Amino acid sequence: MPFRTHEVKDLGTQVAEQLATDLLSGRWGPGDLLPKEIDLCERFGMSRPSIRSGLQILTSLGIIRRVSGHGTVVEDFEGWDLLDPLMTRWMARHDTPNPRFLSDIFAFRHAAEPYISAMAARAATARDLLAMEEAFHGMEATVRSGRHNLTDIHGKTFSDYDVEFHAAIYRATHNIIWTRLAHILRPAIMLVVSTSNATAEELRDSLERHRHLMECIRLRQTDETFEAALRVMARTAFDLGLENSAAEDAALLAKWKGQIGPAGPPESPTSGE
Repeated sequence: MPFRTHEVKDLGTQVAEQLATDLLSGRWGPGDLLPKEIDLCERFGMSRPSIRSGLQILTSLGIIRRVSGHGTVVEDFEGWDLLDPLMTRWMARHDTPNPRFLSDIFAFRHAAEPYISAMAARAATARDLLAMEEAFHGMEATVRSGRHNLTDIHGKTFSDYDVEFHAAIYRATHNIIWTRLAHILRPAIMLVVSTSNATAEELRDSLERHRHLMECIRLRQTDETFEAALRVMARTAFDLGLENSAAEDAALLAKWKGQIGPAGPPESPTSGE
């Protein structure tokens, strides 16, 4: 009986994910040829349509290129669509994250989040503040329980709540681009967060930095919020061994901070939407 379209697509996703894992582990590098379709059929025990569906997914992500009469070539890392949620989810699941990707995602967050957080201090509504608070309390509860690496009754870990906290800040800007960016970067941020959140002692320190950041946003203190977000990023830089990279950004961040300008008239943190 022929495969249904959705069955081929599901099997193709499995093929793409396994091949992506092989590529992330270095089994094949840029310029290498992947095995022929017939060999992949044998390896996965699947039909050619399913194999081709998987290869098409990788092609759409810029990971491979199909060359007529030559085969399937692995593209250079720079061409991969690393911000596609599917791609970042695969990387987040990988046991040994690509060091360059980890460093580049941190560099983005280190440069952008202090400014984004300051803008959130201006625009956050009561609902936004509640979302931050709920995520923070989730982080706090997992640390208090000593089970930060395990899921709680809601099926979430410390890292899950940590990502939700930062996503809430992005949304609190009420800027459609930054709000969308939080969604796109969510798996990538999870990769950095889960890699940096290692021990209970480190988590307690991180927790206090997040608490201070949340309170600065609640009080609409844009300048203090910028500094508080930098302190959160400094903890992440230390945990990832990227202190030098963070230090190199200091002068640029000082200029970036100067673009915030004076805060507008304060609004009640408990005011309605």
